[in-house]
Amino acid sequence: MKTALVAVVLVAMAVTSVSLQQAPTYEATAQVWVDQKEGDQQTYVTVSGEAIDSRPVAEDAIQHLGLRMDPSELLDCLTVEKVENTSFLRLSYTDTDPERARLIVNTVGEVFSELISESSNLRATVYTEAAVPESPVSPSPLRNGLLTLVMGWALIGLVVLIHRSS
Repeated sequence: MKTALVAVVLVAMAVTSVSLQQAPTYEATAQVWVDQKEGDQQTYVTVSGEAIDSRPVAEDAIQHLGLRMDPSELLDCLTVEKVENTSFLRLSYTDTDPERARLIVNTVGEVFSELISESSNLRATVYTEAAVPESPVSPSPLRNGLLTLVMGWALIGLVVLIHRSS
């Protein structure tokens, strides 16, 4: 039993150590407002983020910024969510460089705004530009270590309960 407890503590320490060695990842978030070009409609427009996270938008953003990356790399780090019951789209981009995360998400928003305004009866506007994120979203070494510790102890407790009941 003592050996199992010591093993759990050592594994939790190892998880914490590995988390400390990982490069921090930052997330920058911008919001895009999408509405009709014509008229004073006050109702929100039904929008989806499908056009934003497309290869053409990624290619244009990469070209605007002069980046050397494949569009699929950009798209893998981009998240688009519709803000419920609104015409807002929330764009988030994660990167190990907080400034690059900000630049990319803002550029994706601008490129999308230009493309959708040119090709449809919708108008998209970057409503809230992303700021440079101040703290990383991952890793969280303390959380990872504590979670490992709690899960390990719970597993040991479960094994003891099963052993006692048989």
